[in-house]
Amino acid sequence: MAANATKSDSYAWIIRTLAVCRREADKMELADLSRLLNMAIFQAALDWESQDPGGNSDDDHLEHLLRLKMKLAYSESDENIVVLSPKTAGEV
Repeated sequence: MAANATKSDSYAWIIRTLAVCRREADKMELADLSRLLNMAIFQAALDWESQDPGGNSDDDHLEHLLRLKMKLAYSESDENIVVLSPKTAGEV
């Protein structure tokens, strides 16, 4: 169970870091980079969903989890994503 929580924390950290980078790309008006980062956020959320489906085989529940993770991934602010260990890119 602890390994699953660690993996979820890692996915949340990746999405949070990508969201911060996307926000900076938007500030610098780097539209192509922003789009690439959006795709990376989307892929990370999809990978997270396939690795951590929530432990319930109910299709409605899985769909709800995916929608929630995508909503968080595409939110305008990375503050909506709760991360237990708030590391940023480059930290070990």
